[in-house]
This record gives sequence, C-alpha cells and structure tokens, in this order.
Amino acid sequence: MINELELLNLAHEPVVPVELARRATGFILSSATHSLVLPPERAIPVADWMAALFEVQDTLMVPSGDHVRD
Repeated sequence: MINELELLNLAHEPVVPVELARRATGFILSSATHSLVLPPERAIPVADWMAALFEVQDTLMVPSGDHVRD
C-alpha cells in the first residue's frame, strides 16, 4: 500500500484512487494510531496519506532488544 501511494506521489497525482483510499482508511482506522483520517467527503492529498501510513508503519516497527542502543 505504501508503495502504491509512493508511486502516485512520485507521479504528482493529486487524488488517491477510491479503492486505494478505502484500503488505506481501513488500515489506518484498524490501527487507531493516527488522527489524520478525515470524513469521506473531503479529499485527502496523496502526501497526507503517505505521512499517515509512514507514521503507522513506524509504530509497528518497534526495535527488538538486540537492536536498542543505550
């Protein structure tokens, strides 16, 4: 999903396709970690989707004890 959004971002596409927006919204809402999701009647720029998904990804990628430095 992040790759698909990044391709749209690199192509300077201003609008997220409906199916991708639906999938991203479901993912973001299911993780309950980001407040960027807006009501469906508002268009959300691709860059905002990217920011939200990277934030969710960062919360899921917690380093293990072996990789934590003091």
